[in-house]
Amino acid sequence: MTIVPVRVGRRGFLGSVAASCLPLLWTARSFAQDHGRIRPPVAPPNLPLIRNDGTATTLGALLDHRATALQVMFTACTTTCPIQGAIFERVQKLLPDQIARGVQLVSLSVDPRRDTAPTLASWLRRFHARSGWIAAAPREQDVEQVREFTGKGRSASDNHSTQVQILNREGLLVWRTGELPEAEEIAALLRRV
Repeated sequence: MTIVPVRVGRRGFLGSVAASCLPLLWTARSFAQDHGRIRPPVAPPNLPLIRNDGTATTLGALLDHRATALQVMFTACTTTCPIQGAIFERVQKLLPDQIARGVQLVSLSVDPRRDTAPTLASWLRRFHARSGWIAAAPREQDVEQVREFTGKGRSASDNHSTQVQILNREGLLVWRTGELPEAEEIAALLRRV
């Protein structure tokens, strides 16, 4: 087989490079737009939940009247969820007066079949959760609504997003962080809402 060199002018070369980069630029742009301030603020779906203490509530009631950082997780996860738990553990250290400030942390499971109240309580103990950090699980039929509201992650194989949703005291989503944010970013956002 003989390879014949093809001469391409500078304009043709730059055009082909630009065309090959467009998918990368589009992907980077779409990721950049999936976080930051949410305008207008968005109400979460008002789904029934079971909390780590066994009490029944709704997502709306849980979020009302408190500034909230909400993460999505599941207790059997061995990859990103322990990292997310450690991030919230650090947030609690950064906000020792979180109860007085009306601030809460919520870990919302996407595996309600396994994540019962005792399992959620055990997960919180693993991260030395104090008062003001709640874990809860929706009904199995409502998991997809949770994933739609909080983001499904970057690829089709992701079970959930590792972003943190910041909700204001009216229970409305006002900010979405990037993936696996720093605890300092979350604490700073909670101080402002």
